[in-house]
Amino acid sequence: MLDDEFDFDDNGAAPLSDDDLLAALDGPVAEAFKTRKRRLSRVLAGGETGVQFEALALFAEPIFGLYDLDAADAFQLKAAPEAAGDDTVAILETARVLWAFFSLPKSERGRKRQALAAQLVGDDPTAEDWMGLDGLLETVEVHWKALLPEEIEMAQATEHETLGFEELLHHPAFRVGAEADDATHAGFGAAGLSEIEARALFAQPLLEAAETMADADAFENALARADAYWTLAQSAGPDPEADAHAFAASHTETADDAARVAAEAARMIARYRELFPEHAG
Repeated sequence: MLDDEFDFDDNGAAPLSDDDLLAALDGPVAEAFKTRKRRLSRVLAGGETGVQFEALALFAEPIFGLYDLDAADAFQLKAAPEAAGDDTVAILETARVLWAFFSLPKSERGRKRQALAAQLVGDDPTAEDWMGLDGLLETVEVHWKALLPEEIEMAQATEHETLGFEELLHHPAFRVGAEADDATHAGFGAAGLSEIEARALFAQPLLEAAETMADADAFENALARADAYWTLAQSAGPDPEADAHAFAASHTETADDAARVAAEAARMIARYRELFPEHAG
């Protein structure tokens, strides 16, 4: 449902008319934002979607200006996330979504425009919404075009995968639809944990063992084992015992070590399936 009068080249586009970005979000989008704010704050501040927070805050500056808000407030999200205002979090969310949008090839952006509108203003945008969205895109695109490729590459140099547009909208912190409508991309467990949170919870028995806590080398070894078991658990088939033994056989040299690792691997597969049944194989 994209009318020609609202394409990207419309020079008459105006920014969203509301002074506060949240005032532009009504109905289910506003309600979804309220429940997502805490998780969203952590994910943005930690760069968990693959864009460094400082780079994202700078990228958001023109959006803060568009709504007559202080761009310096963005840095409060990292220093004191609980004190960050709703408008600050919403603008940084918008900036991250637009970062992903403008990362798309230009030929694909038109096809993603409906999804972008649904994310930012709701599922049934009015003509006024489309004009406001065009104004927002026009403002931010100028800033995006000014970024050098190496600046974008540096901003995305994090320990996390840089999520593309579709992946970002399905991320638990950004998803505005009900989890039941998006089970494939839902978060981990009943609480909808991010992958980082889920990995930490999964690894607890290994990391909190007494022998691990007392020895730095043992702790590093436990981290490595937790990562390996996470990958194993995600790919394990209908016979987890067989998968555990196959894993042990390829990671050990003696029968005693193989038996020990197979038992631990089986326990960790079972733990994964208990914690995150929606992601079990």
